[in-house]
Amino acid sequence: MKARQLLETTNGSVESIAWAVGYMDPAAFRKVFGRLTGVKPNVYRGDARL
Repeated sequence: MKARQLLETTNGSVESIAWAVGYMDPAAFRKVFGRLTGVKPNVYRGDARL
């Protein structure tokens, strides 16, 4: 999954990663990512600031 790779290898915001993988709505990306992985993108990254 490209989003996982970007979360692991870049410091881009969750919003910029959502846009990079084709989501126009970052909230929708967070919801789908959470459904697929079991964790929200910021938790996956281990980034408490998001």
